[in-house]
Amino acid sequence: MGLKFSVLYLGKMEFPKFRLVQCPDEENMVRSPAVAILIQHPELGNILYDTGNSPAFADVYTPEMLHNYPVTELISIKDALADKGLTPHDIDHIILSHLHFDHAGGLQDFVGTKAIERVIVSEEDLKNAYFSVMTGNGGAYIRSLFDVEGVQFRAISGDTKLAEDLELFVQPSHTPGVIGMILKTEHHGTVITTSDTIYTRESYEQELPPGGTINKTPEEFYDNLKRIKKMEQDYQATLLFGHDYDQIMEWVEKGWMD
Repeated sequence: MGLKFSVLYLGKMEFPKFRLVQCPDEENMVRSPAVAILIQHPELGNILYDTGNSPAFADVYTPEMLHNYPVTELISIKDALADKGLTPHDIDHIILSHLHFDHAGGLQDFVGTKAIERVIVSEEDLKNAYFSVMTGNGGAYIRSLFDVEGVQFRAISGDTKLAEDLELFVQPSHTPGVIGMILKTEHHGTVITTSDTIYTRESYEQELPPGGTINKTPEEFYDNLKRIKKMEQDYQATLLFGHDYDQIMEWVEKGWMD
């Protein structure tokens, strides 16, 4: 019996499409979901990948964040877990794809739990997050969201096998190190999560770099895209993108996948 996983919808942000991917239409709006993935593993227990936005976003996020990426719906990770019959105390490990506000925003709900002492992050992103906030250039990082009471980070710097059917890989795109996952299921094949290195299926298929200045150069996106395309072929995998509203809602409806 292997792992099973479920995609958790944590609400959405709505903003002009050009902030998500490069496009000429400044009027076209997109819905950008906040997402977590709940994994139940026979050896490792309950694993949570990402935690969504902070319930206190209106008070914590910067005016620039609230303007550029307004949160129009919020479902807390605590409530999403409750829908699965779980509480934060039932989570054994947390994996944060990266430490941006819409991925680390629910970490506060795990203060005082065993999971807060087992938070896997990429070493590159962790260093970048602290350097950014401590030099007054936080960008999409907010220190109070990830530097929470009792947190202990397990930093990885490359491919990391947690189990035979669960592997992590680090992508130097979007941030200096975004963690993707390789989930090997019995009935649904292999699933690879890209997180924010590739936001949507459209971005993947049309090779559209992210909007704005989130990547230092477009080459970061294209280099990682080439890698993901090869991984897709090598693993004969299905890709799960970081902020593709239609795909996320489709997978939420599927429920548990094993």
